[in-house]
Order: sequence, then C-alpha cells, then structure tokens
Amino acid sequence: MGKDNSIRLIPIGGLGEIGKNMMLLEYCGKIIIIDAGMMFPDDQLHGIDFIIPDISYVLENREKVIAVILTHGHEDHIGALPYLLKEINVPVYGTKLTLGFAKNRLEEHSFLQQPELKEIHPRQVVQFGEVSAEFFRVCHSIADGVGIAFYTPQGIIVHSGDFKVDFTPIDGNYLDFQKLTELGEKGIHVLLSDSTNAEKEGYTPSESKLSGALLETIAGAEGRVLVATFASNIHRIQQVFDICQRENKKIAILGMSMEKNIAMAKSLGYLAFDESSIISPEKVNSYKRSRVVVLTTGSQGEPMSALSRIAHNQFRSFEIERGDTVILSASIIPGNEKTVSKIVNSFFKRGASVFYEGFEDMHVSGHASREELKLLLAMTRPKYFIPIHGELRHLIHHSNLAKLMGVKEGNIIIAEDGDVIVVDESGVNITENVPAGNIYIDCRNDGDIKNSVLRDRQRLANNGIVIVVVTVSGADRGIFEPEIVARGFVFPHKPEVFISQVKLFVMKTVRDLMRKYGNTPINMKIGLAEALRAYFKKEIGAAPVVVPVIVEV
Repeated sequence: MGKDNSIRLIPIGGLGEIGKNMMLLEYCGKIIIIDAGMMFPDDQLHGIDFIIPDISYVLENREKVIAVILTHGHEDHIGALPYLLKEINVPVYGTKLTLGFAKNRLEEHSFLQQPELKEIHPRQVVQFGEVSAEFFRVCHSIADGVGIAFYTPQGIIVHSGDFKVDFTPIDGNYLDFQKLTELGEKGIHVLLSDSTNAEKEGYTPSESKLSGALLETIAGAEGRVLVATFASNIHRIQQVFDICQRENKKIAILGMSMEKNIAMAKSLGYLAFDESSIISPEKVNSYKRSRVVVLTTGSQGEPMSALSRIAHNQFRSFEIERGDTVILSASIIPGNEKTVSKIVNSFFKRGASVFYEGFEDMHVSGHASREELKLLLAMTRPKYFIPIHGELRHLIHHSNLAKLMGVKEGNIIIAEDGDVIVVDESGVNITENVPAGNIYIDCRNDGDIKNSVLRDRQRLANNGIVIVVVTVSGADRGIFEPEIVARGFVFPHKPEVFISQVKLFVMKTVRDLMRKYGNTPINMKIGLAEALRAYFKKEIGAAPVVVPVIVEV
C-alpha cells in the first residue's frame, strides 16, 4: 500500500456462508482483524469437527497485524482465535464477557506466550495509529455485543457486528440508537451490515417473548425437562435458571463448554442463580422426574454431544422416558438439518414431547429481520454499502433493501471471501483477490486436515474399501491365489463369480507388473491399485478405495 491513505477491507470468512466470520481492515501498512470465527461442517466432511478460515494471507503479512477486535463471544466469531493466536501474537480487544468466553477457548490450547486481552466498553474510542475505533452497543442473542465505527482517512466505516433491534432486552441494554444516528449525521462512508436474516419479513421477536412460553412448558411438564441451547446464550440460560428457581426445580448441567461458560458468566456478573439448585448428572435419578431440568449443549446434533447420546440411550446417568419434555432452544445452522432431525425423531420414539425450530418453537433469532435492517440503513444513511455475514442469497436480499432505502446501486458492493475491497478517493471497488478458503480441523489431531484426506474419507463413505492380498514367490516368480477383503463395498448380483473374475484380473496384472518392474513391491502396489480402480469403475461403475498388499515368500 505504501504511504497512500487508501483502506483495504478483506473478508477472509463469513461472506457467501453462515459462520467463520473474519474481516481485515488494512491501512498504512497495518492490519486490524475483526473477529476470528469457526463454522460447523456438513455431513459430507467425515471426521471434521469444525472449519476455520484460511489465514495464509494474514500469515504472509503477520508483521502488519496490530490487533484483533472481537464483536461478541459466539463461536462463529471467536472459534478460530486459538489457531490464529498460535501464529501471531497481538492484543485482543473485546468486552468483558466476550473476552471471558475467548479466555475459555484459549485455555483449551497451549501457548508459548499468553495473548494479551484488552477489555473495551461501549462508547470507548481506541486509537490504532492513523485509524481509531469507537465501539457501540448492539442487541444480539448473547450479552455484551458491540459494533464498531472506524474513523479512517477515507471517512467513517461502520461494522455492525451481529445485531437485532430488541425493544425489551432481557438485560435492559438497548441497541445504541443515539450513537448510530449521530454517526449518520456525521456521514458514514461505508456500512458493513449483518445479513443473516435478510430474507425474513418484519421484526425479529424479542428474547423476552420466550419467557412466558418457557415458563409454561417447564412449569407444566409432568416429567423431566431437557433444554438444549448454545453455551454462549447467557440470556436464555438465565431464563431457565429463573424459571427453575421459581418452580423449585433442580438443574443438571451437561457439556464442558456449557459448564465453563456458565461459570465464567457467573463470575463476571452476567448470570445469577442459587448454587444449591445445581445437581450433578449422576444425581438426576435421585429426584422426582418433574423436579429436574437438564441444561445441555448439542442443539446442532453433534454426534458426540450429551444430547445426541441421551437421544440414542447411550448416556450412563439417566434416560429420557415417555412423558419427558425436550426443548431445542436454538436455530438450526444450515447443514445441520439432517442430524438435528435424527435426534428429534429419536426423542419422539422414546415418547417425549419435543419442541424444535419450525414447530412449537422455543427460540428467537439474534439477527435483524428486514424491517430492522431498513431501520439501521435509515439511521446511518451510508454512501456505500457492503452486506456481510450470510450466504449469497442473504447478501443479495440485503443489497436490494439498501437500494430501496436510497443507496445508489453502483455504491453497493456484493463481495465474496478473499475479495480486496479498496476504499479510496475514487470510491469503493473490488480490485483483486487473496487466498480465502477453509482449514478443516479434526480435534483428535488438533490441526488442518488436507483435502486429500477428506477425499479419501468421502470415497470410503460412498464406495467402501477393497483390500487385495497377493502372495508372490521371489524364487520362481510364482503367484498364489489372491485374497480379497471388502468392507462397505457392494458386489454385483453374483458376488462369487465377480470375485473369481477379480482374482484372475489381479493375477494377470501382477504378472505384467513383475515383467515390467521385477520384484519391486512399491511399483507393483501402485500399478495394481491403479489397475483395480479402473477395473471396478469399468465393470460396475464404483470406485472403492483399493489397498493392495504384496507379500513375498
């Protein structure tokens, strides 16, 4: 960039997808990172626990990075933080609760040097060289969320963070209408705004709307109640605690992230409850069923979560029985519909009453719907508009709203991950691209899983595996009848006939390979695997993973 005053906005994640939100603000040889989130995998990514953004551009420019700013404590905004901070050591700015949740996340990883966590407050201004950042309060489905107004050489750039307009918030902290209107009066050059609910008409209901429905359901339950929600949804958790205290019910907490977040939120003053109301999962069966509420994570159907194990009767401490109530108090993240549906059906099969998104809903969104998005545009009146946080359809719907609210069509930028959006005297334009893909995390290895491994897992899942063991005599170059072991592979109508044909093909191929390479096992294995894959593809249209084993005697 040299010494010019241009600003570069670079989304590394969160545009064209739900989750793994990460935005760079680059200026005068410096970079500020806004959020570092993760995303849940779909069911085709076998063995993958979550996905984080490709941070190769950040690492290539690590000497420029001066800060990370977190807008709030949801996993899709802080989940990648440990992986980022293992590579770069810079201060992390966030509100008290956000940093508390970030600290929980960081404690799961080992650091040579502990990152510096700097607490900020709404209306506070922090100077970052030629750019300053002012934070303003937003309402969301987690406490302590903020948006950011950057004062730059090119004018004011506002990043909304995740937000909704809640006129009756649980904690009494409203969206900062005054600050947003004040910024609009000063003149906002660029607005980047949350697009998650840009398809939804009207207003997103208030979190307080749930109080009556939750009270009625939990208080009126004849059996045990199981409530699954995000571990970061402190307002929802507080409502459950309040109801249990009022109804004299005991609470069992399941899930490490739930336990850690509740402990952190209570220690920071964001949760209030009587410790005597908490019981261990092992004590659940010691109380009358109608007196116990179980609070757990796993609302997205994660296979190893407590909720999933309870649904499939694999949880040791207790079981869900006929007459119990299950409340999935969270929206289903796109891609998780099938796994959540399986859990819902399992609970129905056990005779439970189940409340879930789309039917007898016990959840309200934390994201602004169309009328709220229009209200933000009306308050801020930006010259340029960039929709963020959403799939392409969400971004386009949001851009159409901006046009309706008076933003010129040529001043609306629909970007994708990796686009470099330059803000300078000529306007706002996408000029180039930087690497911005996915890093796949398998927690058993605590690292990036390469695409080749994913392809192998997908092939194993789709087509199975065939192991071919061939014994050859080194002395007379003889070949014994091969053994064939198949798993997850479906043979044709007459498997014994097909296996005999495969054995003949293997013996012929091995002879040809021995003539070509001699007794060189590695070349024979590679050649046999390639030949067998082609054979299976031609004969039956399947391409299993082929593992040849050459044994010399």
